Amino acid sequence: MKTLYDLLDVRRQASHIEIELGYRRHLNRHLIGLGRRPLSKRAQQKLQTIRHAYLVLSSPGRRQAYDLDLMQREQRRNRMLDIGGAILAVSSLVIGMGLIVASPYFPDWPDFAEDFSRQFRYVVGAEKAADSASSTASASVLKKPVLAAAR
Repeated sequence: MKTLYDLLDVRRQASHIEIELGYRRHLNRHLIGLGRRPLSKRAQQKLQTIRHAYLVLSSPGRRQAYDLDLMQREQRRNRMLDIGGAILAVSSLVIGMGLIVASPYFPDWPDFAEDFSRQFRYVVGAEKAADSASSTASASVLKKPVLAAAR
């Protein structure tokens, strides 16, 4: 989410002088080298947004109102992220419990819950080093019978 501060490349605690310097820096960046050539539509829109950012942030009343609105938007976003995280945690728990409960119904997988937890630890990274060492040993064991059968 780009804020007006991001448009001018200034900190949120920037003084009026820093905001003006950021505004002038962006004006120079977009206008230098144009000479008498007309601005493209995109460049005009960019300059308008930069000017709008400068007008809002240079006025103390407008800046205070903008900061309040920005803080409220960030709080709403953080609340939504918290709710999304809670929903993800609960759904993961329900799915995991469902898999554990369903494990007796899979006769081909007698150790379903154990296999699931081992795969989960592997994805998380707890057993990657141990499994990589054992997989190379098992791969060499598997190669011998296959090669012997091919001869």
